[in-house]
Amino acid sequence: MANNRVIKKISLNEESRRLVIQFRGSSQAIEAKALDFKKDKLGNIVYLLLDRLIHKANEACFDCFLNNEWQNGFSVLGCYVTEMDRRPL
Repeated sequence: MANNRVIKKISLNEESRRLVIQFRGSSQAIEAKALDFKKDKLGNIVYLLLDRLIHKANEACFDCFLNNEWQNGFSVLGCYVTEMDRRPL
């Protein structure tokens, strides 16, 4: 994997649209509201539009190590909000 930040935990409450993401190497979680989201047939989150920025200006993607395995990461973009879209591994 490249030197991208790695998501180790991601949870979304669909009713409240509250999203919690935790990155590897950090004990603190980031909270945001999902303005929009999509899931695949297996229930995996494949798209998120968040109410604020959670990525840094130099970041183009987040890798994912969830449930003790590497999974497809997210491309990230946005200047006022963060838009996350799953990309192939």
